[in-house]
Amino acid sequence: MDDRQNRFVDELLDASLRNYTSAPPRPGLESRVLAGVRARQQTARRHAAWGVGLAAVAAWVTLLVVHRPRPHPAPLPVIANASPNISAPSVAKVTLPAQPTMPRRPPRTAPPGRMDTRPQQFPTPRPLSEQEKLLLAYVQSLKASSAASLQMTEESSEHDLEIPPLSIAEIKIEPLAPPKEIGGEQ
Repeated sequence: MDDRQNRFVDELLDASLRNYTSAPPRPGLESRVLAGVRARQQTARRHAAWGVGLAAVAAWVTLLVVHRPRPHPAPLPVIANASPNISAPSVAKVTLPAQPTMPRRPPRTAPPGRMDTRPQQFPTPRPLSEQEKLLLAYVQSLKASSAASLQMTEESSEHDLEIPPLSIAEIKIEPLAPPKEIGGEQ
């Protein structure tokens, strides 16, 4: 009975697979796929057009900046002072318009050689301030008092330096008691 059920399930599965493999494509699937491909192509073209346009604008801006028209200086006025009785060709004298004069910098001189301005002794000696004098007096008074107290402790420590003899007690280990039985059984 079990073999017949297995064979039935196998035949049913084979029949259903044959049925699904011969199914025609769903309607409209091909047109949807092609529409998606066309949309991607149009987007790519649009992006390429924007890139070319931005590159062209950048090129124009660069050209305008590099080749911008520069202002030309105004022509200088010419004043001719010639007498009409001279037969030689007249020479025109040019007078420049009055321009504000800029203060001129004095010419640069060579910098002097670098000198060593460091003091011979560092830090440079100088007289002590009032606070430093007070601190020095305080430290000297501490030294005097600590030297006297140190001398007294040394003298007293020489006499009291007896160390009592050291005694160590013998270690005693007692044997462990045997475990007691519970319940009266021994």
